[in-house]
Amino acid sequence: MDFKPDFLIEGRRVGKGAPVFIIAEAGVAHFGSFRKALRLVDLAVEAGADAVKFQVFRTDELLCAEAGDWKDRYREKEMDIEAFRKIKAHCDASGILFLATAHDDAGLLEVEALDVPAYKIGSGECQNWTFVRKVAEKGKPIILSTGMYTMEDIGDALEEIARAGNREVAILHCTTAYPTPPEQVNLKAMETIQKEFGCVCGYSDHTEGLHFVLAAVALGAKVIEKHISLDFNVPNAQDWKVSCGPENFPSLVGQIRQIEAGLGSGEKIPGELELQSMAWARKSLVAARMIRAQEAITRDMIRFKRPGTGISPRDVGKVVGRRAARMIAEDAVIRWEDIE
Repeated sequence: MDFKPDFLIEGRRVGKGAPVFIIAEAGVAHFGSFRKALRLVDLAVEAGADAVKFQVFRTDELLCAEAGDWKDRYREKEMDIEAFRKIKAHCDASGILFLATAHDDAGLLEVEALDVPAYKIGSGECQNWTFVRKVAEKGKPIILSTGMYTMEDIGDALEEIARAGNREVAILHCTTAYPTPPEQVNLKAMETIQKEFGCVCGYSDHTEGLHFVLAAVALGAKVIEKHISLDFNVPNAQDWKVSCGPENFPSLVGQIRQIEAGLGSGEKIPGELELQSMAWARKSLVAARMIRAQEAITRDMIRFKRPGTGISPRDVGKVVGRRAARMIAEDAVIRWEDIE
């Protein structure tokens, strides 16, 4: 399998050398309210996310009778195709990408009709390889969450995607627990996935707070997905427990951008501002006492002090034994023109 190290999602490059692609996971946080869905889009836009994602499903297609009260909980969060068309139009007008996760065949047809620029496959499709292949056959980039997956499962999913002729995949490490306790986050799994499969790798977060998302970016995640919500402490709901809201999602996006800027090129050289700091922060050779003209300089005549405007301490061996070209005052910086 040979997957691309980077690819485009509607003109935005994702992967190697590209900025972190940030997905605001609105999911079902609209609770069936069209107006609330638009407000979630606005939150994602104001924060500076690249995309906002919703979930498209039909309760009776997704859940069987044995699901019990889960059916009632899901049914109240359904939203029809016409509502999603309007939400997508609002996204288009606002300059943010609209994404959607389909959870069943009917939902996949609706997501296709919405002309999304990429397909998101949720963790719940683990081992549902028929569905994974159907999504891959749409011929658009895929973002695959891997909560509850083993490495073998990831390999099987990628084989199905590859058989469909699709090479544009981002694998998101994920832990399906709301919230995920720190000891089960396992961020290093991203490195394992990247080394094994060579595809774009990222992180879908289900923790409380911001810190694991930021750590994932520092470890090299090229795609980040974080839940957003306008409502908290909601009975019979779980996404809000791991969500950002208006008060902290903009901060998260801003911190992600700062961290990726701070990662740099990896080349260890003084930066532009460090070059300016050299003069005051480094040390120079300084006369420990007055040195007379033509006097041979010995090691005990030299101290190392700031500023760094004179001869570097590394060159002390090139100075000892030579004669002073002129008188050097006590505590004066020694420069090459002071030495014969």
